Amino acid sequence: MYAVLGRRQGRVLSGDMTQGSASFTITAVLPVIESFQFAQEIRKQTSGLASPQLVFSHWEVSITVLF
Repeated sequence: MYAVLGRRQGRVLSGDMTQGSASFTITAVLPVIESFQFAQEIRKQTSGLASPQLVFSHWEVSITVLF
């Protein structure tokens, strides 16, 4: 799961094991353009074990500086 997020320029904010179960919850941010087909890829890479939930969070301006 971390590899898929990394390839798509995602940033993991937190990851916690759900007490009393075998579930692991990850909170991450992902650029909107990178979210297309994300659910299909994450399910494929985790053999269907992951259940992604994509929710819009915020706008962020990114600046690229070239030398």
